[in-house]
Amino acid sequence: MTYEEVKNLEISEVVTSTNLEKLAKQCLSIVDTSTFKDEEIKLFINAAILDMKRQNIDSENKIDDYLIQAGIVMYVKANFGMCDIKEKELAQERYIQLCNNLSLSSDYKIKEVDNNA
Repeated sequence: MTYEEVKNLEISEVVTSTNLEKLAKQCLSIVDTSTFKDEEIKLFINAAILDMKRQNIDSENKIDDYLIQAGIVMYVKANFGMCDIKEKELAQERYIQLCNNLSLSSDYKIKEVDNNA
C-alpha cells in the first residue's frame, strides 16, 4: 500500500458495531459506564485497524477474530493516556510481534481483487 492509499483510507465505523470499545476499557481497567475517555479509545481502535490495513492485514473483515482483537487492544494500551512507560513499551512490542506474525499468514492478508476476471 502506498502512502497516498493509506492517507485516503476512511476511518472504520467497525467500533460502533463491536464490543472492541468495551474490551479496550476492560483491558485499561476503566469502568464500562465511564464515557470520559471514549473518544480517545475509539481514536486508537480505528488507528489500530488502519495500521493493520497499512500492513496488509485484513483487520476489518476479521474484526471478530481474537488475534485481531488482541492486536487492537495492544495498540490501544501502547498509545492510551499517561500510564507506566514500561507497560506501554511492552504492549507496543506485543503489537508489533503480533502484526509481524499475522502478516506472514495468508489467512490474515487482504485478498487482492482480480479486476480482469
